[in-house]
Amino acid sequence: MDLTLCGQSAFYYHRIPPQILGLYPAISLGNMDRRCCGLGSHAVVKDLLHAPLHRIVFTRAQSGSRSLFKSHLLTQEPPPGSFRQTEHGFDVTSPEFTLLNLATQVSRNQLLMACYEMCSSFAVYTPCKRAQRQLDEAISLKLIPPNCGWERVIDVNGKDTNLWKRTPLLSAADIAAFAKQAAGLRGVKQLRWAAERMTGQTASPFEVQTSMLISLPRDEGGMGINIANNVRIPLSDAARSLYDKTCCYADILIESATDSMGVILECQGRSAHDSEAASLSDAERATALTSMGYDVIQITFGQIKDKKSFDHIAELIHKRLDFPTPQRPNRSAPPKSPCGKSYLSIGLSYSPSSRPASS
Repeated sequence: MDLTLCGQSAFYYHRIPPQILGLYPAISLGNMDRRCCGLGSHAVVKDLLHAPLHRIVFTRAQSGSRSLFKSHLLTQEPPPGSFRQTEHGFDVTSPEFTLLNLATQVSRNQLLMACYEMCSSFAVYTPCKRAQRQLDEAISLKLIPPNCGWERVIDVNGKDTNLWKRTPLLSAADIAAFAKQAAGLRGVKQLRWAAERMTGQTASPFEVQTSMLISLPRDEGGMGINIANNVRIPLSDAARSLYDKTCCYADILIESATDSMGVILECQGRSAHDSEAASLSDAERATALTSMGYDVIQITFGQIKDKKSFDHIAELIHKRLDFPTPQRPNRSAPPKSPCGKSYLSIGLSYSPSSRPASS
């Protein structure tokens, strides 16, 4: 039997750090019966993927356990490169095709969150107890290096978070190009919508949520302000004397139409900013950017989670940009809170304290 994971199952797979994937044996699908009833007890499924498995089927006659599989019939040939082989005995849809699958199963805001994660320098993943134990043992015995290209973010107390730093799997341009190739397939319209609303590469779900609240059009729950993420800002000689770096990266940059350099929003997550040394570095960085003419606004997760608090931040942004303060945005259907069901329903849950260190 062949197995090709798609949708939510493929999304879970693409989030799993390689140092954890490497600890698990391959699945021998050829030794299973037609309905693959024994597959649900395999460690890869129990610990990493979780049932039901979303899979692609090519004929309606293909059958399997309904408690184990959620089948999706593919009726049109997808673009080349839409499937990838894994080392665990099954295939998986590419990140682009995975997002297209999700487009028909989740809300637009959920899809946009997933696109941001695929195109950014983070992943959200919490190992189960057995996976964590195996990982700790393998690292302590020096059987594997601790990172393998993915680095786990540690909080200020030295404890593991569910946030991992890694290189992006895609870019917004990759998604747009795939959507063009996949014209006619279900979900393309939604995927194109998401690609058009991405504002750059982010470093945490907190930055994703803030970017959506600032940049989405007003009739979609945002402020409708053009922004850019992860913008490199070379420091002047004077700024370097205040902050001993040659450049820094703005979490969110809003360019100004006036003589001002613009507004920089810094997303202050607890894991990176609660220590005395980190707070001092943040202060020096903000002072250096201010000396160059930028307005720096530091925001916390609690401030974007609370509607009243965020409305005050919106007013502050308009004031700093010298924009006329509009009527309050239509927040009747805003992007869901990072801790809300919008993230949880497709496995995008995370701790708001999880935040990688600033550049």
